[in-house]
Amino acid sequence: MADFNERPDYEVSEDAAIILEYGTTNQAVVKGLTKLGLPSLTRSTTTISAFRTQADIDIATSAKYGTITFSGNEVATDLAGQRQLKQYLKNKTRIQNCRVYRNMEDFLTVDLANDRKAALQVTKYSPGSVDKNGVWSFDGEMICSGQVATFLVHMTASTIAFVAEDNTVTDTGNGFVEAGFLTGQTLIVEGAPGNNGQYLIKAVAPGVLTLDSATSVVAAVVGTEVTLHGGEL
Repeated sequence: MADFNERPDYEVSEDAAIILEYGTTNQAVVKGLTKLGLPSLTRSTTTISAFRTQADIDIATSAKYGTITFSGNEVATDLAGQRQLKQYLKNKTRIQNCRVYRNMEDFLTVDLANDRKAALQVTKYSPGSVDKNGVWSFDGEMICSGQVATFLVHMTASTIAFVAEDNTVTDTGNGFVEAGFLTGQTLIVEGAPGNNGQYLIKAVAPGVLTLDSATSVVAAVVGTEVTLHGGEL
């Protein structure tokens, strides 16, 4: 029987962030943010009518992502963050190395395993208004130009290896199932030169992740600390 007095595990947002140029020497957290909105996913509908039927029928059709929204206090000296967003807008840059963090671990980014050309694009950057006792603000939006995924599964270990002939990732600690990896998830590999990138998981066992053949790994033995992230729509 359910315990209706048990407190739900709410997720606080105090560590939310947008990180630009992730994994490069120009990596930066956008400063001054106070609000973030993640993209919705909705489907259009079409209505079918016919003679001699009492009711029309609605059918779901194509899907569309909403926008990533952000706002906060303007920081004119934030060259790698707020200024960079404006440069993206000016140049219509297609961004593939931006992460929107829900907390210190979980994040949303483009799903390159399922959509190699997916990108984010800044479509709005608007300075706000101010009163005598206020602080200058700004707000903006990014569109999802392709598929995105939210990564909620994370694992860092030095027991991870890559087997080229089987196109698998192995763990001598047998921790993949316990960590939460699932078939069909997108896998991000970090800290493994030659194998860093995104892959599609075809099968999961405690010590083996079998990857889709669309992207292949190169052989690498255990010893280096590797980080894996698993995510999906």
